[in-house]
Amino acid sequence: MSEHLKDLHPDLSEPFPKHVIEDEVAEAHGRRAIPKLVAVLALPELPDDQRAHALRVLNGLLSTQEHKTNAVAEGAAPPLCQLASQCRDDEVRRLSCSALASLGQVMAGRNGIVAAGGLPVLTEALQTTPEQAAAALKSFAASNDGAAQLNLERAAIVPALVTLLSQPTDPAFTLTAFSNALSTLEGMTRTDDGVLAALDGGVPACLVALARRGLEGDLKFEGRLMELLQLVATCLEQICHHADGKAACRQAEAHKVLAELLTLQHREIIKHAAAALMGLAVEKESKVNVMLYAGVSLVRLMRGSDAELAANARDTVAAAAEHLEARRTAEMLLSMEERELLLWRGPPPETPPDYRYHVDLPKFTPQAK
Repeated sequence: MSEHLKDLHPDLSEPFPKHVIEDEVAEAHGRRAIPKLVAVLALPELPDDQRAHALRVLNGLLSTQEHKTNAVAEGAAPPLCQLASQCRDDEVRRLSCSALASLGQVMAGRNGIVAAGGLPVLTEALQTTPEQAAAALKSFAASNDGAAQLNLERAAIVPALVTLLSQPTDPAFTLTAFSNALSTLEGMTRTDDGVLAALDGGVPACLVALARRGLEGDLKFEGRLMELLQLVATCLEQICHHADGKAACRQAEAHKVLAELLTLQHREIIKHAAAALMGLAVEKESKVNVMLYAGVSLVRLMRGSDAELAANARDTVAAAAEHLEARRTAEMLLSMEERELLLWRGPPPETPPDYRYHVDLPKFTPQAK
């Protein structure tokens, strides 16, 4: 019986070889899918079109936390980082950065990317695949441990992000790439080290210029402009509440842009812009500018029905009115009742009666000689 079976089945090799067949790329299924794809991506001589196909399948599978953790455990980070930095094919680099962005959404993936030297790779990729590389850095910035990892490389990451945000829009440098870069900066500037790195990299001036592009420049008619301006306002808010950030934002004339953001019909932008102006109004040199450029909008918000926006505006006006010249501007905009509640902190003191100031002086009479 065995001899007859040998004749019918001459191939005595294992039905499922453990190694990857280098000249054959096939989709695996079930629990074998991710390990097979990771092994395929690690092949040194694989054609770029087959690499791209394997990356598309892998990105489709990285939709759950379990699959992402499984990919990290199978060692997906090193080959992805290598492809993102060394592959000549643009599509392979984009797909590799997209896969790294998915892995960066879990702690194990972030640790694996850092261990594989992925942060310098993603920083360099901001100039070649900006949208996908910035999305990978954004996944780091969304968590506290990831933002701490970014701040360890802040000397290289912040200038690269500023360079990206200064680029004109084209098919490579899209509004999504700008939004991803701003989200990364927003996560990094939550800490003191991140704000100091942002100041060293000229982030306040970059944010003001980007807001100008959105309000009156080449980004004015973009569909997702409000999301971009909200991120700008959030970053400025966090920098303006830093002791060293106030002076940098004043020198970049951030108060002018923030005053214009208060006029937009977008609640989140108004909230963060008013909070940023509140941080600026604490500084003595910025009090007059805050009331001069944003006083009318702040008083309008004070009188609105939104309690949170009214509280931000009220605190900003109260802080700015500590300066005498800014106080005069505030008194012209406020009613008598608002002055009592906000500036005088109660009713004004009564004018004392005249008799209290009436003094009878003795008349000098020269002595007769």
